[in-house]
Amino acid sequence: MIKIADFHYQSQRLWGRFLNATLPEKLDGKYDIIFVHREIEGEGEIEKVIPYCNPNTKIIVDITTESGQIELFLERFKKIIEKYNYEFILISDLPINQELNCSVIDDYSLAFLGHLHDNIHSRTFFHHDNRELAHGIVSYNGSLRTQRLWLNYFCSKAFKRSRLIKHTHLFFWYYLNKGEGPKFYQEDFNQMVSTLPNEEIQKVLHEKFRVHHHEEHRLLQEDWNDLKYLEHTVNLISENVTGLLEQDDKNHISFTEKTIKPLVRGQIPLIHGYRGLQDELRKLGFDLYDDFVDHSYEKETDEILRIEKLVQEAKRLTTCDTEEFLNNNQHRVYNNKKLCEELLWKGKSLIIKLIDEILQKK
Repeated sequence: MIKIADFHYQSQRLWGRFLNATLPEKLDGKYDIIFVHREIEGEGEIEKVIPYCNPNTKIIVDITTESGQIELFLERFKKIIEKYNYEFILISDLPINQELNCSVIDDYSLAFLGHLHDNIHSRTFFHHDNRELAHGIVSYNGSLRTQRLWLNYFCSKAFKRSRLIKHTHLFFWYYLNKGEGPKFYQEDFNQMVSTLPNEEIQKVLHEKFRVHHHEEHRLLQEDWNDLKYLEHTVNLISENVTGLLEQDDKNHISFTEKTIKPLVRGQIPLIHGYRGLQDELRKLGFDLYDDFVDHSYEKETDEILRIEKLVQEAKRLTTCDTEEFLNNNQHRVYNNKKLCEELLWKGKSLIIKLIDEILQKK
């Protein structure tokens, strides 16, 4: 019998549909295959795994959906694989551009497999029910991050005195997850917003863009992860990691479900992410509607100015007939949706191949 352990509750993302595994609270004895997540880089975390290993255990490190600032992870991971004589296999949803002393499965398709689910509430989203899109801009912004405060500021500056505000549906929750689920913490928000220059602080959280949270400050995440709530033609995206902070890795371009959502929903994407992200999407085959959208903001090297230029393009699009454009280009919308599904299946094929190999070796 092959014993498999899911040490960090990761089975729901990629491989749980193919394998049964023992969850952390039921671990007992030694295991032939142990799946871990990015938590393995934490102080003393690998030492918690070792007691469940036999000499031939394969430790599969699945960092899909958590690959932002990957350079920091790779530095720590190298030390782990140098110290412990086990067969490590790294699974990443972005290409790793450096040599590692272990097997690596790295492909953007794994991001689509990790995020395109019908039945998982957390960090993933459900397929929509083919509702029509109305002209306008939608932007859902969750966790408290510096780039979202700046996005909030520029949106307020661009729209709050404009007649175009009726076409905007922008939400900023600024939640944090401190182990008890996503909640809004006023003290943490005050501390981070204080890092903006004083004149900018006054323009954050205009009434149209105030912090929205559920009673008892709990967010209904499953609501804003459901594609049917993306009801407008343009989706203004703020990625988790954008290159704004000093510790952001500039050599590996990552993205999350936030970037995938407008592509599979059939919206026009405006994405604030790593500089070069749009080019990576084009290389994958996605149509970013460059004949209709001015994506020149993506070339701006000043991170704050790039956000401002992005918002200005969003404002310009509110003056265009975005409904007519999408209706006249349904074949291009379809191709983006089809490509999302093709990448999902490519990612699934990579995981099936891995499982075939490790089971046959046993």
